[in-house]
Amino acid sequence: MNNTIKTILIGIIAALAIALVGKSLLSPDGPIPAGSDQPSTTSTDGPLVGSGLRFDGHYRYTVGNLIYLLRFFPEGRVVTVNGTQEVEKDLPAYLVRETRGNPGLGLHNVPVDLVGDSLVFITHPEKGEIEYRGVVVSGSMVRFLRHSHITGTRQLMEYVFQPDGTSPSQEDTAQVVQPL
Repeated sequence: MNNTIKTILIGIIAALAIALVGKSLLSPDGPIPAGSDQPSTTSTDGPLVGSGLRFDGHYRYTVGNLIYLLRFFPEGRVVTVNGTQEVEKDLPAYLVRETRGNPGLGLHNVPVDLVGDSLVFITHPEKGEIEYRGVVVSGSMVRFLRHSHITGTRQLMEYVFQPDGTSPSQEDTAQVVQPL
């Protein structure tokens, strides 16, 4: 229960901080609006091409009031951001190639390794690291085991794909896996 409260509080703080400082984390011109001349997300080159991942939107996972978003890029990177439902509409603007990570805000732009059919990436919050190991389940879902080396918790997270320009589902997809 204590870890759950901490996670919720960290998510709320991160979301508020993202809303306050977010514009400075993106490219000098700010977020690139959907439908503008943004960099192509349908590249035919890169280590993630052919992995089953989609690059024309983002993947979304919710638990309670917390929202976690991932956007993969063909060249082998993922941008992650999290926040609460109160700031949900602002979060996708951070999911661009040019996003510079800010661990204090829960915003990361990190490399993804493709090991066989598994996707592996590690984020580095202010203390410790969080490891993600997962697979593409279908054209609309990726499943990750998220292992926090900070708290020792493991969480099974099923991210559902949201094409650019669509509204998210409000379904809670939380599943906690006990530490070994």
